Amino acid sequence: MLSSRSHWVQALSVLLLFVLLTGCAAPAVPAAPVEDAGAAASADTGAKTKVVWWTESVEPALEEAFQKQFVDTFNESHPDIELEVVFQENLNDVLRTAIQAGTGPDIVQTPGPGFLLEYQSANLVLPLSDFAAQYGWKDKILPWAYASGTLEGELYGLPLTFESMIMLYNTKVFNDLGLTPPTNRAEFDEVAKAIQAAGLLPISYGNVGWQPTNEHLIGMWLNAYAGSDKVYEALIGKRAWTDEVFVGAIDMLKQDITTNGYFAGSLEDYYSFDWDTFFGTLASGKAGMMTIGTWGFRGATDFFADNPDGWDWAMFPALSEGVKQGYDLAIGSTVSINAASKSPEAAAAVLDYLYNDAAQAASIAQIFSFGEFVVPIEFAENDFPAGVDPRVARFLSEFAQVTGEGRYGYTTWTFWPAEAETQLWKDVELVWSGDMTTADYLAKQQELWDKARAENTVPPIPER
Repeated sequence: MLSSRSHWVQALSVLLLFVLLTGCAAPAVPAAPVEDAGAAASADTGAKTKVVWWTESVEPALEEAFQKQFVDTFNESHPDIELEVVFQENLNDVLRTAIQAGTGPDIVQTPGPGFLLEYQSANLVLPLSDFAAQYGWKDKILPWAYASGTLEGELYGLPLTFESMIMLYNTKVFNDLGLTPPTNRAEFDEVAKAIQAAGLLPISYGNVGWQPTNEHLIGMWLNAYAGSDKVYEALIGKRAWTDEVFVGAIDMLKQDITTNGYFAGSLEDYYSFDWDTFFGTLASGKAGMMTIGTWGFRGATDFFADNPDGWDWAMFPALSEGVKQGYDLAIGSTVSINAASKSPEAAAAVLDYLYNDAAQAASIAQIFSFGEFVVPIEFAENDFPAGVDPRVARFLSEFAQVTGEGRYGYTTWTFWPAEAETQLWKDVELVWSGDMTTADYLAKQQELWDKARAENTVPPIPER
């Protein structure tokens, strides 16, 4: 989810995640269709196989840096292939229209495994298992991330960006108030109330510009309160979403966002905060913390530019006894090969270039302040470029260690079926307003999971 991610910077227009292959018309497709992508170049430049990849639009400076760091270096090292990366506004809409028409780019980039499942179900992307064996992708990519693109035993997508949910905090606020990042529920309440007593906001966050921000919080509270083992049991159908432990998680989140006023001060203000507002509020010292995905590293870099030491991050606390802290697993984007591509072998070579050199992968991710294009491979300390933010390097190293110990949870945009995911973040606002009970909310969630299982539209859930 350039996601999700980046959810705010990119101001993505897609709000209903389950309408990937249906719905209203999208803008006209501006880039070259697949039938042209595999054609040889003109005789005066020599025969080259062209591979087209559409990705989400970013600022011009980032486009230029990505062109130099990735596209140009690939083309220089592959004289028989010409890679063209097109930065698309409203990528999801444009791509959906093109793929349905049998055109589009050679490399298909989706916002996550749920979208990939829709494309795979419609036979619009190619199986990649043979390429995976050829290039050894299974040995290079973190096992849980590799499994996220495997459907019915066949690989269809590779994880482009991995993410997790963390807690950013203003170091001056914490130092002035004598606070340390909370590790459990009691400490979380203590820190939040101390920040409130100082006339500040405990957590600066909101959902303007990306309503599915709600699911960031839902997933964090489900994993941190119920525990990832119980969430996993529900994901694989061995526990109902109506279980009292999930009721407790949703009720606790409701209390924190309404009665406690931990988020933006009130529910009303949560509905008024956008990316600039909640980052500006944290950077100015008017708030102490922010719950956000690791795409927030990029926001922290931008908004604390005049005070680069003014922020740090911590693992989100456990919210009930017996639950251990961990990192929620997330795939922000996936990449696949268009079933209509005339150059799948060349496209596979492009994909492999993302994963075959950890130092190069780290250099690409650094372009985006490690908020995008963070491929889920193992990074060693010497893989990071000189000058990389040590806070980001600490996360990447710690993430691999902690998740390797089995301390990980699940994000909704990676492991939920699309319709159930949408219901989760839309209907929770009815719970928060008091127009729907938690019991009814979770009963509807269970119905949609039952439907997804019957229709075989549940994303792959890696064995725990």
